Amino acid sequence: MAKPKELPTGIAKARYETLKLTRNTALDRARANSKLTIPGLVPEDGQDANASFEQPYQSLGARAVNNLAAWLLVTLFPPDQHFFRLSIHEDAAEGLGSELSDAEAALARISGKAQLLVETSASRPVFMETARHLIIAGNALLYFPLEGGPPRMYRLDQYALLRDHQGRLIEAVIHEQVYPASLPPETLAACGVDVAEGEAKTKKLDLYTHIRVSGEDMVHHQEINAKVVPDSEGKSPRDSSGWMALRWQSVPGSDYGRAHVSEYIGDLLSLEDLNKAIVQFAAVASRIIYLVDPQSMIDVDDLAQAETGDFLSGDADRVKAVQLDKTMDFRVASEVAERIELRLSHAFMLQSGTVRNAERVTAEEIRAMAEELENVLGGVYTVLSAEFQLPLVRRLLYLLERSNEAPKLPKSVIPMIVTGFEAMGRNHSANKLRAWMADMTDIYGPEVVRKITDPSEVGKRFGVSYGIEALDALIKSPEALQQEAQAEAAQQTMQQAAPQAVKAVVDQAAQAQPEEGTA
Repeated sequence: MAKPKELPTGIAKARYETLKLTRNTALDRARANSKLTIPGLVPEDGQDANASFEQPYQSLGARAVNNLAAWLLVTLFPPDQHFFRLSIHEDAAEGLGSELSDAEAALARISGKAQLLVETSASRPVFMETARHLIIAGNALLYFPLEGGPPRMYRLDQYALLRDHQGRLIEAVIHEQVYPASLPPETLAACGVDVAEGEAKTKKLDLYTHIRVSGEDMVHHQEINAKVVPDSEGKSPRDSSGWMALRWQSVPGSDYGRAHVSEYIGDLLSLEDLNKAIVQFAAVASRIIYLVDPQSMIDVDDLAQAETGDFLSGDADRVKAVQLDKTMDFRVASEVAERIELRLSHAFMLQSGTVRNAERVTAEEIRAMAEELENVLGGVYTVLSAEFQLPLVRRLLYLLERSNEAPKLPKSVIPMIVTGFEAMGRNHSANKLRAWMADMTDIYGPEVVRKITDPSEVGKRFGVSYGIEALDALIKSPEALQQEAQAEAAQQTMQQAAPQAVKAVVDQAAQAQPEEGTA
């Protein structure tokens, strides 16, 4: 793609109309995915919050999306640990010498402040909604504001963008509609907006936000009626601008990503058709209709109006209930639907739908299944780590620097993501270590394993795998273990020598006493 040119202000609407032409295919797929999972998440043109959406015949799609979004949020941003750490480059760490521990402690405090900024800005609900849009639409635009507060998320139908050959954002235009009553009078006057008092809360205005790369910065401004909104211009370094064009799966050469739902749209469509057929069959089968032999002399009205316990005269064999001989067909549709639900449960990490229905399901089987489900998102974690987590970390550090809560960090300090794909690798290492120790114990016995393994080293490796911080403070050093061993040996020696010392004292006292009958 060509290098972005400097664009003048006042053309945000024109740029939006131009850029959205390449968005139509991705938007059509997103709307089709939304109809099968969460209707209205990506609405059609002209639909608003008051529109009624056609509900699907199955709820597995919505449950699968919400489950996967929650799993993704907990995996990328665990509530009980930091999702990144600041690491010092190896060359710089060697030059620090004894000051390395103090530098690492200072960096840990800075990462803690950044984590606190995420928690106090009410970001998690926005991140959850972003995850749902990524799963269904494959795309979402996220902005972390400079003045603090929760981030903003824009749907695919609200923006259009352009990427460079490396997939980085170079231009985007957001289209929103706002009420004139929500804008200051000076803004309306500067943009040439003249609305009657009664229309201030009913007639909406088109608001365009234009974002583009300018040199090493990312600049943005807003326009109404092709005029710049006062105090809407701003810029930040490109790497820490706060504008994050997210994708679920990157497609080389494309400005938009592909959704997780799109990869399994065939099963969702089949499940929708099968559930529709099953529901319609159940509705027909639930109708209770009786046929009465016209030659039976049974009064149909009396039969219909009879209460429970009433007596009527007639032949029961002359009254038959209408039945559908479609039980086998219904069973086939139900079995096929169950198999499709099982496949979708695997694809969307619904572990409750993938555990086999049996009396004895071992914990190892459930653990292996959970690990297999987690591997489904292995490729997605890499994209979100590069386009979501790392830009978010840079933005948080930039905000801390501007508020003088953290200094400007040198290039030797590298932010490292420790959740998502990195956590998967550590979990695999822990599982391998656990399996190796179990096999060694089964083959040689616990006594041999205890002799040939170092408990401290095993504990350190498990701690690293689980992401435990400050392991050195938890695991005793060899010097401390040696001192404790010496103290324990000395205590045992004293305990062993104590009975002999007591016996010697008693014998000495006995010898000192005079014998009976002596003067």
